[in-house]
Amino acid sequence: MSTIGSDEALTERIGRYLAAQMGRAPRIGRIKRFPVGFSWLTFLVPVDDRELILRLGPDDGLFAPYSAGPQVMAMQSLQGSGVPLPRAFWHSDDPAILGAPFLFSDKAEGEAVVPWVAPTEPPLEEGLRIRLANQFIDCLAALHRADWRGQPIAAMAGDVDEDNAALRSVQTWEALIRRWQMRPYPLADWGLRWLKSHCPRAPRVTIVHGDYRTGNFLQQDGAITAILDWELVHLGDPHEDLAWASMPMYKGGTPYIGRLAEPERFYGRYAQQAGITVDMASVRYYQAFSLLKLAATHMAAARCFEEGRFNDLRMPAMGSQIATCLRQMVKTIEAGEVKA
Repeated sequence: MSTIGSDEALTERIGRYLAAQMGRAPRIGRIKRFPVGFSWLTFLVPVDDRELILRLGPDDGLFAPYSAGPQVMAMQSLQGSGVPLPRAFWHSDDPAILGAPFLFSDKAEGEAVVPWVAPTEPPLEEGLRIRLANQFIDCLAALHRADWRGQPIAAMAGDVDEDNAALRSVQTWEALIRRWQMRPYPLADWGLRWLKSHCPRAPRVTIVHGDYRTGNFLQQDGAITAILDWELVHLGDPHEDLAWASMPMYKGGTPYIGRLAEPERFYGRYAQQAGITVDMASVRYYQAFSLLKLAATHMAAARCFEEGRFNDLRMPAMGSQIATCLRQMVKTIEAGEVKA
């Protein structure tokens, strides 16, 4: 179970750690936990006259065990790239410091636009929708334009290249499925075999956010202030982000990708801004892969609940969606196309 402890104990640990980093004893205010997400814990930490964000990856979290390294490397590598994101400061994977892997960053202002809305909820105001759509696309294009070579994130490159980027991503999630599944899923095995035998070639190797969608950015007065949630970041095929962003469950009952952009605008503007010709066959491939990723995430939720690590009834509800995701993956593969 988690070794983070009470807010009071955590505040004391934060004070000791920051004092060592800053060379003086800072004034730590009352920390506040944000009640969102199933994975990393997020806290607002007042430090002297500023507010920092602390993210903790507890050992009883959905995707445990965690490492702060990939997120921090990505955030540091993208400073000045045109991708709005908080500055990352200190981090460590040593649980002896704060009880779990952690990172500190600036606090970004704004509020999240969520993809999941009730049918009765009014759509986004048209002007706001268009402004956010253009920025949502341009931020993704800036991410995929960023020259990562020579940056901290290059340490994650391994042997990935244009020819094996898809295979490396599939192999990563195959290993996660083997770790999380509590029983065999023949459709998952079938999907893995199909994906590994139909890998497209990437147009270039880019930084891939891994969870780029509505809900993972903040906006204020119609301007995107920060792209958040970098825990799945890796190097790979940019089509992977395009496919994830355009999944049907993020449309919020609208005809728009992410409740924001017409498909033609999304793919056309992205191609122009990123300098990448969008291959719709690759998008469809990665949409099938995305459904397998969703199924794997639901497997993790089910195991987390069954092992008593996360006693939230939404977790078994997620587990009930495994078969649905796998069936949709098969339909996507067999149809050969996905309506955006």
